[in-house]
Amino acid sequence: MTRRIGASDKIAAIIRSGTRRLAVDLGGPARALNLTPPKGLFFSALPKNLYLGDSTLGENILDGRFALSSQSLDVGKQGDPWTVAAPSEPFAARLHSFGWLDDLAAIGADKKLLKKTPKLSGQAQVRARQLCDSWIQSFGAWNPYAWENEILVARVFSWFVNWQALLDADSDTPEGEARRANLYRQLKRIRSTYKRTPDGIAKLKAAACLVLGGACFGGKQDGFLDKGLDYLEDEIEQQVLADGGHVSRNPDFVVKALEILLVTESALETRGLQGSREIMRAIDRMRPMIGFFRVGSGGLFSFNGGGSNDRSRLNKLLGKPASKDKPFGYAPHAKYQRLDRNGIVLMVDVGSSPPRPYDLEAHLAPLAIELTSAAGPLIVNCGWNEQQPQHWRQAMRGTAAHSTLILGGTDAGQILTSGWSAGAIGPAISQESGPVICSRKEQDAGTWLEASHEGYHKAFGLTHCRRIYMDVTGHDIRGEDSLYVPLGATPLTRNEIPFEIRFHLHPHVKVTLAQDQKSALLIQKGGRGWRFRTDAGPLKLEKSVYLASGSRPQRSEQIVITGLAYGDGDGQTHSNRVRWSLKHLSGIKVAKS
Repeated sequence: MTRRIGASDKIAAIIRSGTRRLAVDLGGPARALNLTPPKGLFFSALPKNLYLGDSTLGENILDGRFALSSQSLDVGKQGDPWTVAAPSEPFAARLHSFGWLDDLAAIGADKKLLKKTPKLSGQAQVRARQLCDSWIQSFGAWNPYAWENEILVARVFSWFVNWQALLDADSDTPEGEARRANLYRQLKRIRSTYKRTPDGIAKLKAAACLVLGGACFGGKQDGFLDKGLDYLEDEIEQQVLADGGHVSRNPDFVVKALEILLVTESALETRGLQGSREIMRAIDRMRPMIGFFRVGSGGLFSFNGGGSNDRSRLNKLLGKPASKDKPFGYAPHAKYQRLDRNGIVLMVDVGSSPPRPYDLEAHLAPLAIELTSAAGPLIVNCGWNEQQPQHWRQAMRGTAAHSTLILGGTDAGQILTSGWSAGAIGPAISQESGPVICSRKEQDAGTWLEASHEGYHKAFGLTHCRRIYMDVTGHDIRGEDSLYVPLGATPLTRNEIPFEIRFHLHPHVKVTLAQDQKSALLIQKGGRGWRFRTDAGPLKLEKSVYLASGSRPQRSEQIVITGLAYGDGDGQTHSNRVRWSLKHLSGIKVAKS
């Protein structure tokens, strides 16, 4: 299905750091300069700090080194990052967003670190206030880049979250009053430009910022609370699905949305204000959804732009140890299937592309799988996280970057990459990777899953079907990929069409092909082994990359099955059907070389 492309208002802005970016800002400095805060501002409440940052990164900042977006900037222990050129636009965006305050705050929560160096927490407070005050001096009046909606919203949220831990120690001084006044001005800016905030997590956070402003500031509130709650309820309805997933189908966005709502609810509770039932209902839905997406090692499966995330961060966010309750098996709205036996978990993407405007980071990966065991991830997608170099971003969205079938060397759908449409609305999906249908059957011996998608039907006239079986132990997994002309449809060609079925392996997995090139031995950390077999072939090993964790792509490998499918096939012949299996070598520990 081809989607209608709409236009969006964007104007160019040049920022002091020397980078360029398209900025949505029709209000201009005149409107911003009129955002005069009232006198005598004070806080009646502050939100709870969840301490989700990394204390190691916080220590680096104390030493003057900012490591953001796979790049770093060293300004010295007393240096000012606002007066030097940023390495790149993504770096500048993260710097002005102040998310790194979480890392400074984490120093104060790291008991092991403070036991060794007890003065670090106080140093983190001093450095945070210094960086905040110097930013106000340079950019606090207004700037077309630093006050761009998405960056503005991220900064205000981070200031609220970390105010009590880092920014409030000198609240009675002129500097403390100036800090509060500038935060108030930024809040008024968010309210006046709210509708121009990018859709998705940024807009959810913008609404939350207004609620935080109403809950936290005493005295005159300028209607922040009521307006913010109205906006927030609207965004929850739009973005949080009935099963707790996010409309973007990105697991990491569930984590981000939960953090936003937990912080917001904590501010309302501290102030003694009655919030919204929709907030609590959304929180109650998202908590188990994160459990659904978690792998055995405690991270997340990597689908649709989400990374593996950090186990300790997820545990802090959930506020308790990971639940021992067995996660549910199917997310009917987020469209994922989870097969889970004895710590061996297979996740399958059985959804199509998310709706616009929530598709700017979505991947074209129908029927992609990830497999993990107690020894760690085994089969993965190449993945993505926002710390990675941006020039890898679009390649990771393609079908070939996932463990699924690729037909004719093309993606199962289309992404806007050039032209006026891409410039206006961004890298949206213009042709979805679907529709997808799925059925599941539970039996005493195991679980059968069958799903198909029509992402290749327009170009080749063929439907891709994937059948997967996992036995009751989880040690025997069998798959079948077939290509066929749907019943009643006319073949577009009778010629052969090349295909590949890719199984990307985690960087920690070692693989060895058998001499017959029909099977391979996969060895996980600790020497646990799996046997991969196919009735097709020959199998090939190709290079791959893994970007779901870390700030640099990690080298890995992938198993590739190649073949030629007939354009008029029914999916039953050897040319149009490939069977494969994975069997755990139970009780066998492969010697490490």
